[in-house]
Amino acid sequence: MGTEQKEHDLSLPPADKVLFRKQMQRELDEIREEVTETCAVATEVEPIPESAYVETLSLLEQIPRNIPMPDMMWLEDGGVGLEWRPKEGIATMSLYRDNHVTFGAVWGKSCEIWGSCPLSDPVLLPNFLKMLSEVLQK
Repeated sequence: MGTEQKEHDLSLPPADKVLFRKQMQRELDEIREEVTETCAVATEVEPIPESAYVETLSLLEQIPRNIPMPDMMWLEDGGVGLEWRPKEGIATMSLYRDNHVTFGAVWGKSCEIWGSCPLSDPVLLPNFLKMLSEVLQK
């Protein structure tokens, strides 16, 4: 999995949306394979429930097109992690299996935000994504 961040455009024609979804599904399949292999030899790693992969794909499709694609990774406690690293900070989102997303960000020395909300939240999630977009555009 490369570390380069790619922009996606969900306002693209349907064929391009299909390609975007296939690319994201491929990355999630790689994570699924890594987790399966790791769980076979390490008892301290929690498997990721299938619903967490589905929720991650759903969240990726909600991310505005001006936000670069995150680095995606598996979390030892059974979740999928998304990470962005702007110049002076870090932003993360974690998904498990409960239709919630946990998010956090630190920018500079004085700006921190942490929270959790349903994937369908009409206020918190869109506002976090808007803030993330603004920070990544600087």
